[in-house]
Amino acid sequence: MDNIREMLQQIAQQNQIKILYACETGSRARGFTSPDSDYDVRYIYMHERDWYLHLGERKDILEVMQGDLDVTGWDLRKSLKLLKKSNAALIERFQSPMEYYCEPGFREAFNALIKVYYSPTAVFYHHYSLMNKFWEDMQDKREVKLKGYFYMIRSLLSCLWMIKDKSVLPMHIEGLMIFIEKDTQEKLRRLVALKATVTEKYMYEKDMGLNNWLLNLRAFIETSKDNLGVTALDYTLLNDFFLNTVNGKTNNRLD
Repeated sequence: MDNIREMLQQIAQQNQIKILYACETGSRARGFTSPDSDYDVRYIYMHERDWYLHLGERKDILEVMQGDLDVTGWDLRKSLKLLKKSNAALIERFQSPMEYYCEPGFREAFNALIKVYYSPTAVFYHHYSLMNKFWEDMQDKREVKLKGYFYMIRSLLSCLWMIKDKSVLPMHIEGLMIFIEKDTQEKLRRLVALKATVTEKYMYEKDMGLNNWLLNLRAFIETSKDNLGVTALDYTLLNDFFLNTVNGKTNNRLD
């Protein structure tokens, strides 16, 4: 973690930005890492206030690839505009169990905004789309890459969570298992243990019992995916949060 924090400090100095929050978002944070898994570091940053007083479009993403480090940052304004759309990738970052850095109170304040702007429908269809993509790639194959298989399983579990609960998704796969049978949970845990010992390219021969369970789960999701709920809030709270943050005010409470 120290080398990741050092890289973040270098990025901040080189680009004259302030990093507000940084976390892990890849398989390490999702609970099914391999020995050769990369580090997928994602962070939120901001510029000095006057940087935003510009009529032209300005770059709002910073990306660095170095060895096994994939480090990407989104500007605060971009992040808040994505939150207005209940962007699942952004929301997920604030549920990560692996935090590299956080300005005092920022994660809690941002999570409060997430709860207000959270759209179950938007988040569901993000994972539904991923599930279908992985399913099409793997459904007719006896052997599949274990990494991709896990991403498909996680997408299915995320869809199930949205149907059953509709609240903000946990990021770690263990948290997503609460709505499935105990014996299936144990099968998935054994698969997690296997992935911890093999490379990202490992080809897995499907367990037909588990695969039939996935088929049934997918069928259930197809018949249960309507009327999940949406949000239709304007930018008021997001504007206030943005202005408070760039002006250095620490009180970002919503009440």
